Amino acid sequence: MSRSDAILKTLEVNMYRCELREKQRTVLWMLLQGKEKKEIARTLHLSEEAIRKHQRTIYNKLGIEGKSQLVKWVIEQISTSIHEPHPLSKDQIFWEQMQQSNQNEAGELRGNRF
Repeated sequence: MSRSDAILKTLEVNMYRCELREKQRTVLWMLLQGKEKKEIARTLHLSEEAIRKHQRTIYNKLGIEGKSQLVKWVIEQISTSIHEPHPLSKDQIFWEQMQQSNQNEAGELRGNRF
């Protein structure tokens, strides 16, 4: 496995957790590879404006404001995964989120009792 494949695999789980859609994950990965918006637009058969919108959405979902913060986010995700023995699968993440949601709902129900 190449280094970029290993990084992509690590980031894929975290991008899924941040609820990035497939197209947004693709745009993010291409940005991380250093591709310009014009090249990304041409490759994905989209307008440059669509790529800019995807980029803004990605930044909002990740809670960042620019490329320097994006780099910091990537480094944090990779360094965190080094300490985890195995990244979670998408199914495991889904079930974790469902359990968390159910716990939150149960807590709300308990709080609404008279």
